[in-house]
Amino acid sequence: MLETGDAVFLFIQERLDGTLRFVATTFQSPRNLQFLGYHFSIDPSSRYMSAGSAEGGFIIYELESLSHMSTQYESCGSLKPVKSTRVRLTQGVIHKMEFLYPRPEDDYHIILLLIIVRREVSKQAHVSRMVVYDWELGDELTAVFRSEKGTPLPKEHRMPLMIIPLKVNTAFLAVSEHSIGIVKNAFTGQTSFDTLETHSPQQTRLHHGAAEPLWTTWARPFRINIYLEKMDVIYLAREDGVIAHIEIDSRDLVPTVMTLGTISTNITTAFTTAYDVFSDVLITGGDSGPGGIWKLIPRKDPQQVSVIPNWSPVVDLVTTDTNPSWRSDSKRKDLSTKRKVSSNSRPKSDRIFCTSGRGPRSSLTELRWGIQARIGLEFDHDQHVRQSWMFPVEAQGERGFYVILSLPHSTDVLHFPADLSNANALSPEACPFDTSSRTISAFQTEQTVIIQVSETSTYLVAPTQSSRHNHGEVCGKPSLLAEHACCTDDIVVISSHGANASQLDVLLVDQMNLTHSTSIDAKGEITCIGLFKASAQTYIIAGSVTEGLPLLTIYSLAGLEISSNVTQPDLVTPGQEGNFHMEAYTSVLAIHDTAEKVILVLGTRSGHLVTILIPGEDIAHYSLSIEQIGISPTNVFSASSLFDGKHAFFACCDNSLSIMTDFSPKGSRFKTKTRIWATDSNEPSMSSPPVHAAFCLEGSLSGYQRHMSLMLLSGTRVLLVDIWPHVGPVPRSILLGGTPMRVIFSQIWKVLVVAHLKDDRPTLSFIDPESGVNVATAANKDKQPSDYISGLGHPGDRIFGLYEWTYVKDGKLFPFIIVTTQHGRLMIVSVTALKPESDDGPTRKLQYWTRYKKKGFAEPIYTVVGDDVGLLFCVGKVLHWEVLDLAEKKLKPMKQFRLDSPATTLRVEGTKVCVLTAQHSLQVIDLNVESENSDPSIIHSDRVTRFTGHVIEMGDSEEEPGKWPVSVISTAQAGLAGVWIPWSQRHKEFEVVVTGSLPTSIRRFRKGHTRPFWSAVDRQRRYNTLFSTADQADILGVSIDGSLHQFSLIGLDLWRFLRLIQNLAYQDKKICPFVRNSQSLRDSDPGMDLDPELEPQRFREMMHIDGDLLKRCLDMSALEELVLIGDGIDLFCEYLDGIDDGIYTEGFRETGSQGRKKYIELGYEILEYVLTLAI
Repeated sequence: MLETGDAVFLFIQERLDGTLRFVATTFQSPRNLQFLGYHFSIDPSSRYMSAGSAEGGFIIYELESLSHMSTQYESCGSLKPVKSTRVRLTQGVIHKMEFLYPRPEDDYHIILLLIIVRREVSKQAHVSRMVVYDWELGDELTAVFRSEKGTPLPKEHRMPLMIIPLKVNTAFLAVSEHSIGIVKNAFTGQTSFDTLETHSPQQTRLHHGAAEPLWTTWARPFRINIYLEKMDVIYLAREDGVIAHIEIDSRDLVPTVMTLGTISTNITTAFTTAYDVFSDVLITGGDSGPGGIWKLIPRKDPQQVSVIPNWSPVVDLVTTDTNPSWRSDSKRKDLSTKRKVSSNSRPKSDRIFCTSGRGPRSSLTELRWGIQARIGLEFDHDQHVRQSWMFPVEAQGERGFYVILSLPHSTDVLHFPADLSNANALSPEACPFDTSSRTISAFQTEQTVIIQVSETSTYLVAPTQSSRHNHGEVCGKPSLLAEHACCTDDIVVISSHGANASQLDVLLVDQMNLTHSTSIDAKGEITCIGLFKASAQTYIIAGSVTEGLPLLTIYSLAGLEISSNVTQPDLVTPGQEGNFHMEAYTSVLAIHDTAEKVILVLGTRSGHLVTILIPGEDIAHYSLSIEQIGISPTNVFSASSLFDGKHAFFACCDNSLSIMTDFSPKGSRFKTKTRIWATDSNEPSMSSPPVHAAFCLEGSLSGYQRHMSLMLLSGTRVLLVDIWPHVGPVPRSILLGGTPMRVIFSQIWKVLVVAHLKDDRPTLSFIDPESGVNVATAANKDKQPSDYISGLGHPGDRIFGLYEWTYVKDGKLFPFIIVTTQHGRLMIVSVTALKPESDDGPTRKLQYWTRYKKKGFAEPIYTVVGDDVGLLFCVGKVLHWEVLDLAEKKLKPMKQFRLDSPATTLRVEGTKVCVLTAQHSLQVIDLNVESENSDPSIIHSDRVTRFTGHVIEMGDSEEEPGKWPVSVISTAQAGLAGVWIPWSQRHKEFEVVVTGSLPTSIRRFRKGHTRPFWSAVDRQRRYNTLFSTADQADILGVSIDGSLHQFSLIGLDLWRFLRLIQNLAYQDKKICPFVRNSQSLRDSDPGMDLDPELEPQRFREMMHIDGDLLKRCLDMSALEELVLIGDGIDLFCEYLDGIDDGIYTEGFRETGSQGRKKYIELGYEILEYVLTLAI
């Protein structure tokens, strides 16, 4: 049921390729009842559906039979599932609504139970009544719902939490706050409830509430029909994880209740059972934290099988950006933002962490985006593994796998059985492969022959035989040592270093024989080689270095040079000054798109990715693109098949693995690059290991069609992982053991400082971002280990303020952590590094203790900030400015100022303070530091009162003082406001630049260079976009529900174009089906003359662009249809002409009918660029 009251019917259909899709049909609500669907129930025969309103009234839908709906869809390709409806208003509020089970022999009998609460004048109180309606299948509904007074419910069951229909005797269970009762026959009119004794355990440590934990949901397990005729079974779940098992005998309705145990998660309504041969399986979505899957094994506690991620409340967000200001980092001042090209060449992106959940299951969560690679098998090898291969093999009727591990100077070979249960290392004597030298390349032919090319030999290994061929003997070159190699079904090419230059030798495979075909004197020093086919001919592509420049040469197998080119980024894409000089090629692979068209991909030592498109028979003429995806060497690895129906390959760079998809012939590049994160379900806090090599298996080990299995190498570790084509969040959870409240990133210690609860007492943890380990211990004033530092550890207290402060004295810097609490405590905390106790423990150890402490405040200290010599903090509604005196070891009060409401965020701007108040928006206060007798005063304020959430500054450049920044304020009503502070005009109100609405309220803004390297390295002010900060960081915001939002600044010309698309989208039912637009009004009344208002107006309410809506337009490729609305196409082209003085549309209007197509293509390009994710 939708918010509008419409009912959506879905069924799952399998496509020809084996994938699944939802087929949906919508039935419009016959009556405008508010909150229709608040109550929702379907009868056991699936022929009737009931939807109730929270305000009194319900609708009964008579449905077609499943067989009739199947015939409908087969004949006309659509569904009309609703046969008829009946609207019934009630006198009172519907509290519960459920269909009951009829007797087994009366399967045509339909029974609807309602519990209605209303105020009755005769009793001068609210009364709960049970009303039962019943009818037979096919009855006319208008005659069914007569007025029923109903039967009053007993006091203990006036407001039941749940009604659980039983499959026997039209009975049901009523689960209330303090009692569980059973009504044995709803038709008797009885209201006496037989009470069930659950003997459930006391509340668990997962319980959050002040009262006793409540039963929240139930599920019926699978049982065979014969069993269900005698016994009904219910699993009842409590919010703190307790599971009860209830059995009801069908003859006497005698219930048996047994507590099964406790699962380690909070339980809400997302709870069900699944079928398993040997045991029941419980599945829960969790509540404010992760859920999971549990097996119920007889006479044992529930056993957790896996974890299901779920939403969690978020109160704080942090990135590892070292520059908290919108201005440029002082260390990077020389990189002027006059350059259009981004100077962002960071080797690593900033990481994003948020506080997540509450209670013992709460965590610090790293927010990551990409594809999850689930680790299935992992083992540690003795030596560093450079490359690996894994091939299926069948010997003596048993299936298994050979794993070839290339080591620095030798090769190890392992044999795995088909179930991967164990591995056997093959001895050199029993191994059919070369283990004495390093393996350079390996390949399995269609005839299942494995070709292993090592430095000295080529081995051909079949299921029943093998052969060894020494390179020196085959090529007639004694002591030949291969450096690079590649192979296909019948060709092996090796490169070696000759007397003057590199040489290529072509070897032919004939069954188990290997013969020499051709020797080629190559240009330069070869660094990688590959083979590809075009127009039925096989060619060699060689990357080499000559005179310090990378050279790309294509040879025929006969040794004829087809083409040879030196490639550099500036020769291909002029103006990309941000790119590094391209170095030698490291690896190459070929992707055969068609018999004629070939895509070649090469990695380089400088982190560049070179993509070549050979469109036809003319091999010498090809299109080429160069991109930089990192700064360390890039190695490319082939995918064994299409990924989600698209050509793909893998790339390792900067110790991370990515998959490249969506090849675009127009730009000769793969448009979509996605990071792959290795995860372990048994260790959710594990950071994704650094990956330097990958190998894609031919088939998925999991057995799923759309999945791929990869073998990843991480130093000495070898991992087998499974990936599938789902791009989305891949969170990493670091358990804290108590509800987190604040988190900051320490720029001094490079750790995450987390304020959280431990047994209802506030404490701090110093989390290493890489390992997820708490590396600090608390100490007392004598630096002896302690559970809590002085000032923390008080029951019921909470940490409200957390800030890293650098105090400056005589040119020396003294770093501290400032902590403020709900009970009015302020602590200045010192941190020092300790020597690790052992080599096996953490690589570093910190100790922290309270250096200074401020007492005597009776109200909460909500927030704190510091400058070089002092602190500003808000106690209740009073802003305090105090200075640290090292000699007296205390804070000396300087000035105070009473605010209209408590301050939640403080920021120091010279001698002024920007104060974000909870209920009175942003204010600028002058401390008047030049005079001790002058009180602080407000010099700038907002024009309206706003209930606020957080604030952040955004600005494109520092070159025009006073123009930037804009302060973006989030409001408690799911809105935002961008205000400009007139610093040069004292006592003037803010200028409101933009206001807008958001899906949810933003709890915290943060800035960070969080984009992947390939997205950030060439980021420009293209298409009239602007930088969000002077150091070209991105702005993120998190909501209390855990959703992450991205905010960007754009120029007016781009705003005008994007706003036009947004206005057009409002007129389209497919994109905005629930917006009452002029098109929907025109459809309802064709006589109405409604011209849509498309032209953007420069009102502050319209200056905010809904990026989610634009993303929907992009995903649906909707521009062609949208521009047909009104005069949309004329405005569309006009606004594109206005972007950057028309440099992108030059000549478009002169190309006639093709010009419109070019405008549409440019529109899509702009949407793709603007909507690129910042994570």
